[in-house]
Amino acid sequence: MSFWNGENEHMKREDLEQVQLERLQSTLNRAYKNVTFYRTQFDLVGVHPNAVASVQDIARLPFTTRKDLGDNYPYGLFAVPLRDIVRISPSAGTTVNPMVVGHTRGDLKVRDTITARFLAAGGVVDTDVVQICLNPGLSSWGRALKEGAENIGASVMPVSHMSTSKQLMAMEDYKASVLLTTPSYAMHILGAMESIGIDASRLALKAILVTGETLTQDIRDTLQSSFDVDVTAGYGPSDVMGPGIAFECHEKNGLHISEDHYVLEIVDPDSGDLRPPGEEGEMVLTTLTAKAFPLIRFRTGDLSHTIEEPCPCGRTFVRMSGVTGHAGEVLTIRGVKAHPAQVEQTLRTISRTAPPRFLIHLYRENHLDMVEILLEMSDTIFSDEVKVVENVLKQLRRQMLQILGLVVTIRLVEASTLDQYGLPSGGVIDDR
Repeated sequence: MSFWNGENEHMKREDLEQVQLERLQSTLNRAYKNVTFYRTQFDLVGVHPNAVASVQDIARLPFTTRKDLGDNYPYGLFAVPLRDIVRISPSAGTTVNPMVVGHTRGDLKVRDTITARFLAAGGVVDTDVVQICLNPGLSSWGRALKEGAENIGASVMPVSHMSTSKQLMAMEDYKASVLLTTPSYAMHILGAMESIGIDASRLALKAILVTGETLTQDIRDTLQSSFDVDVTAGYGPSDVMGPGIAFECHEKNGLHISEDHYVLEIVDPDSGDLRPPGEEGEMVLTTLTAKAFPLIRFRTGDLSHTIEEPCPCGRTFVRMSGVTGHAGEVLTIRGVKAHPAQVEQTLRTISRTAPPRFLIHLYRENHLDMVEILLEMSDTIFSDEVKVVENVLKQLRRQMLQILGLVVTIRLVEASTLDQYGLPSGGVIDDR
């Protein structure tokens, strides 16, 4: 059993709650003083940070949404001067504007500790060779995982966008002992091994740690039996937080929330009211130690429930189930958060008036999420010349890669093809 921050992970509940309250009060006061958005929000509901006398009092404050993050682009939510920011991490976000997260040096140290905690719980030690395989849309996570593993002292092969066959060659030749990836890509690797005849016994893997997507029991069982390794999961909203703010221990019965750094609430997705322990709802997270970019009651859009009973591993942090679904229209594709409005935004670049009608088709191919845009063919947008049409589609694919961090295919269809699905423009056909 491996602990990275054992003293905190075993803290008595009453001591942990006191730490949470002190850090929460400090965070709320800093946000109120330095972030106009939060000061306005708190004043609107008539709650001053000094009135928050318990962690439970946080429910009196308004939520923060992804729209709020986009509306305050780029630096509107920073709580420290820009001169104190040592790293700026933009992500595509799910609104018109990207999301920009800032970090002080202290923030990066805290993030490395949280990430190392996730990795250590999954069995990573200083003698391991860690291979990180994540898609371009999760590049900031790849950096966080690399630095977390280096914090432990492990040797790291950071994210490199090689083909799967090259990744397998590196895994075998470099004797990687830990693979960090998404569940779907781990399954994709397994399929590639079978197709080219690589037996898992040739690999030095001892553990696979997955994040970005929900790890189902079927996928866990398949990976563990096929690779003969332990498989554990981590969780974090991919667009604004790190990859391991919650993590599985060897018991694999829920993910421990790093409660010394975050407050977790479970709320009704529609009313916003708190849900009782054990009842499913939307996850809401508040940062306790982020100096540059505090988030107060951030609505993740992910559905889960808490597990209250003590874990046999000895950690006192509350556990959450794996993500069981999503609230609202935000999509999770290969671990990346996306919104149909982002596709519409891109399509507006080829139209002087309204964008053409479209549907988003999600499906799986070799265990990987695939995105196909069904785009209505319109004479007002597309030329009769094949070369012109090809150039327009190439431009759209490039823009969508830049905005979403995902490779998409675009299929031109007649209006009748879209009509048969009975969905409004921007609707989602999810065949995953």
